[in-house]
Amino acid sequence: MNKFVKFGIITVVAIYLGSQVFSYYNSTHILGNQAAFNIYLNIKESDIDSLFGLKKGTFDKTKQVIVCQLPVNPTGFKAKAVPVSFNVNNIDCNREFDNKIDTKYSNGELDGNYFRLAIIRQGYPLIIFDADLPAVQNTIIASKNITTNYSRGKINNIVISMDKVYDYCTKQ
Repeated sequence: MNKFVKFGIITVVAIYLGSQVFSYYNSTHILGNQAAFNIYLNIKESDIDSLFGLKKGTFDKTKQVIVCQLPVNPTGFKAKAVPVSFNVNNIDCNREFDNKIDTKYSNGELDGNYFRLAIIRQGYPLIIFDADLPAVQNTIIASKNITTNYSRGKINNIVISMDKVYDYCTKQ
C-alpha cells in the first residue's frame, strides 16, 4: 500500500509540473497550431485613397485610422481587427512572441485567408470591431478585401503594397 501511495503522489506531482511547464511555454511562445498577425502598409500616405478607390484627399489621418480585420473568429476578449502600421522598415523577423503586445489565435479561431482592410473613424474600439456587424457599418469610410496566405506557429508580418500582399519574413 505504501508503494501505491508514493506512486500516486509522484504521478500527481509529475502531471502538475508538466502542466506548469506547458502553461509557461504556451504563454511565451506560439505553438504550431497558432498564429499571430502584424499588418503593415507599404505605400505612401498620398496613395491610400487610390488603394481604396476613393476620391483624392478623402483619407485624413487625424480623423481616421486604417485597421485590418483578420481571418479569425476569436474566443474570449481577443480583437478581430488590428491597427495597420506604416513602419515596414522596423519589422524584426527574429522578434519573439510577447504576450503583452501580440495576440495569438488557435487553429479553431483561424478561419480562411481573407483579410479586410478598412478606413474607419478614429475612436472606435478595435476589440469589438467587426465589419460585418450593422452597428459598425457607419464607422467604415472604405474597405478592401485582401487574400493572402499565412503560416501557423509564428508571427505573420503581412505587408500590403499597391501591387502585392506578402509575408515580409518569408518574402512570398
